[in-house]
Amino acid sequence: MNRKRSVYYWQERSILKYLNKEWIEHAVFKIESEGVEGIGAGTPNPDFGETYKTTMAIIEKMRKLTEEWEDLNNYADFEKVMNQIVKFDMSSKTAVELSIADYILNSKSLDLSSVLFSKNKNNTEIFKIYFHKNMSYAVFGEIKFPEILKIEFLEKMNFEEIEKYKKFVDKYPIWLDFKGLYNHYEIKQILKIFKNDNIVALEQPLPVGNESAVVDLLGNYDIFWDESFKTLQDIFKLKDYATGFVFEITKFGGLLKTAEYLNVIRDIGLETVISSRIEHPLNLKWAKKIQKSFDYIDLNYEHYIEKTSK
Repeated sequence: MNRKRSVYYWQERSILKYLNKEWIEHAVFKIESEGVEGIGAGTPNPDFGETYKTTMAIIEKMRKLTEEWEDLNNYADFEKVMNQIVKFDMSSKTAVELSIADYILNSKSLDLSSVLFSKNKNNTEIFKIYFHKNMSYAVFGEIKFPEILKIEFLEKMNFEEIEKYKKFVDKYPIWLDFKGLYNHYEIKQILKIFKNDNIVALEQPLPVGNESAVVDLLGNYDIFWDESFKTLQDIFKLKDYATGFVFEITKFGGLLKTAEYLNVIRDIGLETVISSRIEHPLNLKWAKKIQKSFDYIDLNYEHYIEKTSK
């Protein structure tokens, strides 16, 4: 066996608070060669059909590729070959890609986040609160006068439930992330519940495939697409119905595709958000390294994490 380096992978969990589940699982990938290490992580996204088992199964396929690859400094070449193995599970690809980026940083003192991403001067910070049924009132005590308060719906709530909790956020500028859970009529009713002059933006206001129906909202609100935005083709399909697009490192499998799509969106003059689900601290670390390249920074969810460990 022509092994150039050693590769390891394992499971870690983040213990959660204020949410209706106890923990979330992560896959961690480690490269080691002659005392130099590189570590990356991926958190499966159930919205895209990923599970911890599917992620680990694909990581196992990539173990041999990573161990035998001649020169990991050929980052882009490795990514092209990995794309042939990883079709849809971006969490596994992210774990491997970030471990290579970390390995290059530790071995060559070359930070790929600085190479691939330029910085903007003006960025707006977003503080995130998840809305779900029977949520704890205690989470509202975590809000620290943010520039923008983002409300992200984890599940579909009825109007009475939304009304019950919205009084705790009335004094903040609000960004509503609907995650495509509601239809057009329901969105209009929810907007009536909130103060219209207090709403900064709507994120994924309609389900995937129904984006064009947002035209009557686009004139009154900034519209950002997240779940509808997965490929380069999605950018051009949605650009006339969008103020901007939402990025996650894990959504695009690491740094390379994230940088590529970011440059395209900048070129057509739309805005960008760097966001994240609740993920492993390593993913958050890399997202924060590139956050100044985006117009909006939505990476504040530490208040939902008790601890992360093996």
